[in-house]
Parts: sequence; C-alpha cells; structure tokens
Amino acid sequence: MRPVELELEAFGPFAGTERIDFTPLAEHGLFVVCGPTGAGKSTLFDAMTFALYGTIPGERLEHIRSHHAHRHRRTAAALTFDTAAGRFRVE
Repeated sequence: MRPVELELEAFGPFAGTERIDFTPLAEHGLFVVCGPTGAGKSTLFDAMTFALYGTIPGERLEHIRSHHAHRHRRTAAALTFDTAAGRFRVE
C-alpha cells in the first residue's frame, strides 16, 4: 500500500480540514515521517488507522477529536492509497 492523500477534519490538533498529498514523496520511493516531539507524526498514523478500521488502539480513541474544532464540525479521516489492485479511498 502506498498512501496518496490523507484528509483530516477536526482530528487531533487539526481543528479544520487538512490535506496531506504524499504524491511528491512517492516519486522518491521510501520516505520518512519525522519531526520534533508534538509535531503530529503519531496523529497522521492514527488518522490512517482510523480511516482504514474506524478506530485506533488504546485510550487515544477518546482524544482524536480536536479540542479546537467548532462543535458542528464532524471528526473524520479519509485515506486514498494505491495497491497492485488499483487506487482506493476509505473514510
């Protein structure tokens, strides 16, 4: 599986809608998600897991909704990815 795009809404520290386009990184093959503590690396992997399975492990599930989001905004994650069988999008 190769991630193509990740879309987050009111997820983790992100109050609004954020889109991460992995396409430029895929041109180089393997890539690393890195950054300082608290930068949101785990949030990205939690969002991918939530999009694929509808949950995340452990107590983090209680904290996936952004505390900064407007109360009418839904909490969601969508992942578009490629496999040998084609391109898929899960929400």
